[in-house]
Amino acid sequence: MASPENDVVFDRIMEMVGDDGPFQKRYNLIYNVLAVLVFGMTVVNILLVLTVPDHNCNVPGRELHNVTSVDRWRNLTLPRELNSRGESSFSSCRMYNLSKYPEGTTPDQWVFYPNETTSCLYGYEYDREYFDRTPVTEQDWVCEKELHPTNVFAFIRFGEVSGTFVLGQLGDSVTWIFNKLIGRLPVYLISLAMGALGRALAVFTAPHYGLFTLLAFVGSFASNTGFQSPLIVAMEISKDENRASLSLWQLGGWTVGICVAPMILWWCRNWVWLLLGTSLPLLAFYCLPQYNIESPRWLAGQGRYPECIRMLKKIAKVNGKRFEMTVEELQEKAPRKEFEKMYGIVSLFSGSHMAKLTSLLLVGWICNTIPTFTLLLLSTQMGGNPFMNFFWQGAIELPAYLCGQVLCDRIGRRWTNSVAFLCNALSCIPVIFIIHHPGTELYTSIFAVVIKFFVCVTYFALYLQSFEVYPTLLRQTGTSFGIIVANIFGALGPYIVFLGTSFDIRLPFVVLMLIGLLGFVTSIFLPETLYQKLPDTMDEGRRFGKNQRFWTMPRRPRTERAQSPGEVEKLNQS
Repeated sequence: MASPENDVVFDRIMEMVGDDGPFQKRYNLIYNVLAVLVFGMTVVNILLVLTVPDHNCNVPGRELHNVTSVDRWRNLTLPRELNSRGESSFSSCRMYNLSKYPEGTTPDQWVFYPNETTSCLYGYEYDREYFDRTPVTEQDWVCEKELHPTNVFAFIRFGEVSGTFVLGQLGDSVTWIFNKLIGRLPVYLISLAMGALGRALAVFTAPHYGLFTLLAFVGSFASNTGFQSPLIVAMEISKDENRASLSLWQLGGWTVGICVAPMILWWCRNWVWLLLGTSLPLLAFYCLPQYNIESPRWLAGQGRYPECIRMLKKIAKVNGKRFEMTVEELQEKAPRKEFEKMYGIVSLFSGSHMAKLTSLLLVGWICNTIPTFTLLLLSTQMGGNPFMNFFWQGAIELPAYLCGQVLCDRIGRRWTNSVAFLCNALSCIPVIFIIHHPGTELYTSIFAVVIKFFVCVTYFALYLQSFEVYPTLLRQTGTSFGIIVANIFGALGPYIVFLGTSFDIRLPFVVLMLIGLLGFVTSIFLPETLYQKLPDTMDEGRRFGKNQRFWTMPRRPRTERAQSPGEVEKLNQS
């Protein structure tokens, strides 16, 4: 690996072109706030339009039998059963077999027995209070096809995992798999195109389930790189003091995006307009060539000096700076980095202690990711207004991250993570007890938001722990590996929701409670990283936290305090 002096030199070069000027502020606003806002809507719009509304069999013939009341006709033709919320309601997928009684008989003569039902022969009637036109209502993805939406959700997760693995490595670092890099900007432009076209083309393919699923996969393939690429570029062109706040700005854009998307569908009630209106605007970010830049720091590291000079001049021009450095001068000041070819993922398990830390972090990521996706999907199935439920699930994220930041800096990463996991599990218990009682939809939604709050706190703590536990050479590899593995297991989320919608709405919360308890048990055995020197070498990584006491709290290192001039002199000499 190259020495850190190269990065110090490039920091000075960035000061020459401006590392805190109008360019950085505009770039951050355009790509880490506005573009992320649209990307957030693109990520969740497919989740919203695949919500399954309440439905029953459509039974024709009410006029032929002179039944004027719709409710009476339902009572005559539809059997009753307990739904997933434990309420007695009309069957969603069964109807009485009316062929038993020929035309001319009056409904008063009808007597049906429980075993005289059949599947819906004439289609379905949907509750259109909130959802008017969706792929589910148009294609009848219910009953015999009830797994169709669930399978699409699973493919979305696999798309995110695949895209993170492929595009993330093409745009970031040299690995033993991808030795030819294309850079952050091409990866970002690919992400914009795949997100926009994958979602937009899906509106024409709902009658063809396989093609619809494929396009859902394509639209989600580049989701993570759509967030990562502009954030990395922004950090690499900004001064150190500003880098910590950049991710918070991006989280703000994401939160607004996932809150606005359900409101748009509530207003337009048409899934076609939602997908087109929240995905095609991504293409607008192609139209800003003066701000569409590749990271000059990355270009210099790859030895692409002419392109690096061109990017630096773009930044200097907007910042009102003069930059006259030549290619030869840049090559002399910032020589190309020599990357070491590493088998990164295998190195995460080198030594028993590092293997233990990696395993604990992986379990933590899994216990965080499954509830995150499950709660978003459940928010539209818990009763009440599904759009407001989804809105609050998104709106709680930003305050949760802010709370996580404060707690991580006060009581440490380890206790913040473990206590948040425990609170997550405990918050599921009231939902399990009240969700079957009529009129408790509001309380259920409130507790679901509380659960999401603690899940977001664990995310913030886990991200810090992953970054700080691993040595420098494995820091990014370890964090990315944890997120990828967690997203694979996150594909279980739709099937957990399926348990609730098709069997008992309490079951997902039972599963979430058990996952929270597992996260609590595993996270409490991770070492505390607050105020600790981060490991740089592999040997330091294998020993990091090995001798920490279990019940200790993190303490700020004592500042040296001299009691007398003589002690001051001794300290200076030492």
